[in-house]
Amino acid sequence: MLLTRHPSNPILTYKDLPFNCNAIYNPGAVKIGSKYVLMPRVEDGRRDNTLHVAWSDDGVHFSVEPEPITVLGSIDDDLPEKHMYDPRITALEGSYYVAYCSQDFGEVVRIGLLQTDDFKTFRRKGFITEPWNRNCALFPEKIGGRYARIDRPMNGNDVVNVVSFSPDLVHWGESKPMHLEPQTWMRQKWGMGPTPIKTAEGWLVIIHGVWLAVNYVYRLGVILLDLEKPWKVIGQNPEFILTPREDYERVGDTMDCVFSNGAIVEPDGTIKVYYGAADTCIGLAEGRVEDLIRSCRKGM
Repeated sequence: MLLTRHPSNPILTYKDLPFNCNAIYNPGAVKIGSKYVLMPRVEDGRRDNTLHVAWSDDGVHFSVEPEPITVLGSIDDDLPEKHMYDPRITALEGSYYVAYCSQDFGEVVRIGLLQTDDFKTFRRKGFITEPWNRNCALFPEKIGGRYARIDRPMNGNDVVNVVSFSPDLVHWGESKPMHLEPQTWMRQKWGMGPTPIKTAEGWLVIIHGVWLAVNYVYRLGVILLDLEKPWKVIGQNPEFILTPREDYERVGDTMDCVFSNGAIVEPDGTIKVYYGAADTCIGLAEGRVEDLIRSCRKGM
């Protein structure tokens, strides 16, 4: 198997929080020096969604801060932000940027962007997409002199993922569609997972795919993108790399679901993939970057 579940799974559940909580899942992830940082989606007793920060010395045992993140700056918009969830964290130009889903009470969702240097205070950079958009992350460096991102506009068929560019992280355009080879396990829709990982062979991107059986089934896969033209898929593993099998992945608020938007690459080439399980708790799966790349090359 390309990814192996950690024996301590699930590594975070509602029992680890010091307040009434429905669920904790879908964390962004980054490593700062020797510290591992997760930013999970937390649903309180009302099922309202906020973002928290969790810290660890070993990448397995985390302590979750009891208060949601502090955000500086007003929204100043006619769509109030009721929920914040599914963040992707990108280390970029000496700072950290968090692209997250911002949703109003009428279920309209778009992508907001936060900036932080210490994961204690976050500055609001504004909204970087129009309404009805999910699954967004910035690339960790400029491409062709411009900032770049991947996202999935919710345009009706819910399957078109695009790469867009910006001179300033505010104004975005020149969106180019990404095309994968369709696979049965992702036939309903697919979207990106964690922040793209730069390798010598291309941008490695863990994705999620959805197949409709009796209910929707969420699985993880992996693709490889061209370094200079990141909308071009140059490698794709046709098989999923993680599928719901354990009880904590199959039973919860969303049945049969593994969904990742946070991964950390260690100096030795090991990758830690943090994932939400059944929209209820957090699991950890580990593998090797070189094996994921090889699976993409072999699959094309």
